[in-house]
Amino acid sequence: MEHLNGIGYEVERKVSFPQIDCNSCMTPAALLSQLQEMAILHSDSLGYTIDYMLEHEWFWSVVNWHLKLYRMPRYGEKIIIQTWNDKFARFQANRSFYVFDEEGNKLMDGISRWVFMDLAKRRPANVPADMPPKYYSGKESAIADEKFLMPKEPEGELIAERDVTVTRRDTDTNNHANNVKYLEWVMDDIPDEIYVGMTLKDVRIVYRKECMRGDVINVKTYVRDTEDGKTVDSFLYEGETVVAQVITEWE
Repeated sequence: MEHLNGIGYEVERKVSFPQIDCNSCMTPAALLSQLQEMAILHSDSLGYTIDYMLEHEWFWSVVNWHLKLYRMPRYGEKIIIQTWNDKFARFQANRSFYVFDEEGNKLMDGISRWVFMDLAKRRPANVPADMPPKYYSGKESAIADEKFLMPKEPEGELIAERDVTVTRRDTDTNNHANNVKYLEWVMDDIPDEIYVGMTLKDVRIVYRKECMRGDVINVKTYVRDTEDGKTVDSFLYEGETVVAQVITEWE
C-alpha cells in the first residue's frame, strides 16, 4: 500500500472467492466496491476519515461512474488500483481510477463524479476551503473530457421488470442504499447469454435520487443490439421517478 506523494493513492489487492462469478472473474459490483474503498482510503490518508466526516455531518455522495473495461480481474489474481482527484468545483469533485494486473497491463480506466453533502440537510454544501489543495492532484483525468451523459429514455426491448425493496444490508453510514447495490440489482436481470457468453466492456451509472431503507424500487431492463454486441439499459424507478440508470455495453 502506497500513498502516491500527495497526488493520489495506490493499493494492491488479490481477487478473492467471494468476489467472483461463474466465469471466475471479479463481478462488476465487486470491482465497483473496490473503487469505492479506494476513495475512502485516499480520504483517510488525508485526514478526512469516515468518523471525521460524520462528526462534521458531511459526506461525499457519488453521482456518476464511467468504467472502461479491457479485462475483468480473475480469481486469485493480484491487481493494482490507483486513484486521484482530477477536478474540483464548488461542491463537486471528480475522481479517476486505473486498474492494472501484476505485469502492468491496464485492466480499466475509470472516472466518477461526487457531490459534497450536508448530512443533516441532505443537500449539497460548499467544499471546505482546506480540502481541495489536499485532494487535488493536478493529474489528468483517466477518461478525458468526460461529460457523464446518459439517455433520458430507455432504448431497446424490455426483457425484465421486478421490484426490489431496500433492506438494512443495502444501506451504509449515510443511511441510504450504497451505490454498489444498484449495480448488483441490475446485474441480476441481465440474461445469461449476455452475462456469461459476452464480455463487459463499459459501465455508466447515474444516481438521481437517494433510496432509503424500506423504499420499493422498480427495476426495468432493456436490451438493444449494437454493431459489436449488446447494450443493456437498466432504469430504476421509485413510482414515476427515475432514481438511477445503469448502461452496460457487452461484446
